[in-house]
Amino acid sequence: MARGFTDREREIIRNDLVATGRELFGTFGLKKTSIEDLTKAVGIAQGSFYTFFNSKEELYLEVMDREGEAIKQKLLKEENIKDLTRERFKSFFKKVFEIVNSNPIIRQMFFEEEVDTLIRKIPPEKMKEYHKKLMRDLLPIIKRWQDEGAIIRNYKPEVIVALFQILYHPLLHKKDFDEDVFDEMLELLVDIVAKGLVVE
Repeated sequence: MARGFTDREREIIRNDLVATGRELFGTFGLKKTSIEDLTKAVGIAQGSFYTFFNSKEELYLEVMDREGEAIKQKLLKEENIKDLTRERFKSFFKKVFEIVNSNPIIRQMFFEEEVDTLIRKIPPEKMKEYHKKLMRDLLPIIKRWQDEGAIIRNYKPEVIVALFQILYHPLLHKKDFDEDVFDEMLELLVDIVAKGLVVE
């Protein structure tokens, strides 16, 4: 039976598991990283892992959540979300796609089909909460853009946020296309959305 941990120990170990998870998941992916790999690196018994997370998939989601929060804070400081134009809108999404290509955790999620494993292993309510959090983060920005007259008011902000989420789905199928075709398709898709939403 795993020994008890003090609140301080629990906080330190949880953060260590997240940091180790980020490193191992980013290098080897979710499927090839075992709970033994994680606990050995952190220095706790394998059984103690379940004191902190119900599964390695739940840890992966926590890593993704923290990565997403850091990326969001970085992007929301960018000047191109102010005084929105179609070019700034397209530039904003270009930055997001660049992050997907360069961040090892995000890359694993999109290009190594980790999302399929998560959907199978994570309870549906947890996945829904993860998506709701993104909705909550983006809604104030969309509402502000609509109030400023930068984005059309024909659609509810929730619909536009859902559209933004859909824009990333083609990344899951990147390997099915020639790279030059895929890149041009993505650029065209963002261009169509920009012309359809951004007022100029």
